[in-house]
This record gives sequence, C-alpha cells and structure tokens, in this order.
Amino acid sequence: MTAADLITPDSVTIEEIRDVYEQAYLDAVLDEEKRQIRLREEVLARVFLSESKERLQLVAYYGIKEDAQRADRLELVNRINENYVLIRAGIDDDGDLWFDYCVLLKGGVTRKAVVQATRVFLMLVPRAVNECDEDGIVD
Repeated sequence: MTAADLITPDSVTIEEIRDVYEQAYLDAVLDEEKRQIRLREEVLARVFLSESKERLQLVAYYGIKEDAQRADRLELVNRINENYVLIRAGIDDDGDLWFDYCVLLKGGVTRKAVVQATRVFLMLVPRAVNECDEDGIVD
C-alpha cells in the first residue's frame, strides 16, 4: 500500500467519499450543496466532512414519541451509551434521538476502513434502538 492509496485530510473531498461508498455498493447521494452524503441502508444516515478534513462525522436520527417523558428519553440514551461504546447517542433540542460516530482521517485511512467503519455504524444504530428501547418510546 502506498500513500496514494490512503484517504488523507490533504486531498479528501466529499465527492471522493461518496465514490468510495458507491464502489462499496452503499446507497450514497451527495446533497445539492455538496456538504453531506445521505446513506440509506437499514437506517437513514448523513455523512459530513469536517472543515479541517480530519474526520468524517456519521449521524443518524430517530424520532421519539411526543408523550415520552424527558427522563425516559435520557434513560434510553444512557442505556445505549452504556452498552454501545463505538457509537454515541444523545437527545437533541427537539427531543429526538441522535447517534454519531467519527472516522478519523488524520494520518491517512484506507478506503476499506472508511467503508467498514460506516457499515459498523449502520449496523449498530438500529441494533441499539431495538435492544435498548425497553419502554417503546422510539417512533
């Protein structure tokens, strides 16, 4: 493997990341502003390239039932974060559940590693919801 085989902050573009996903047969669509990639697999996720280009941010959202109490929402997040250390969960200002994961590009990362990390995120998010939503508050 040569340095040219690596994705690095020096040369990465959001279009390159989309192409990596498409070559791996992921349903990847770049938005019109070319700021994010939408991935539609078992879960809808978005991928952002940081301004510094040193990391990819993967994000997924789930709605929470409107009548769910804040304490129940936070208990769900705590259960997820306790059981799933590779992904992070939280509640946004609207009370919805979010997940994120960062792929660090600094120093260089292979295309295969980007795809594998993304597939792990896409696999773990729905699993975390299914296993940790004991109160049935996720829409």
